[in-house]
Amino acid sequence: MHTKRYHNIFDLDNCNDKINDRDAIRDFLEALAKAIDMSIIEGPIVAEGIENNPGFSALVIIDFSHISIHTFTSNKEALIDVFSCKEYDKERVLQVCKEYFSTPETEVRQKEVWWG
Repeated sequence: MHTKRYHNIFDLDNCNDKINDRDAIRDFLEALAKAIDMSIIEGPIVAEGIENNPGFSALVIIDFSHISIHTFTSNKEALIDVFSCKEYDKERVLQVCKEYFSTPETEVRQKEVWWG
């Protein structure tokens, strides 16, 4: 029997200035893990992008897998990936993302990866 897999990708446009703040990115990952009832095992690990591609990439390893984010400050974008072998509320993830980055519903794309 295979382990179940739950994987959602959220692509947000027109984000607020939190996408350009290392501490805010760290806080976001911690808040999101808590919101979906996952325990952080390692992280958050936050790395700043290079000068010609400003933004942050960050990751937390959670008890069942990971949450990652990549921000692109010049385009006001945030790309969030949640993968877990434990089911979680993807609508809660979406709500936390929209609230934290002040992104309107019309500026969010969501993709669920189905593992069959």
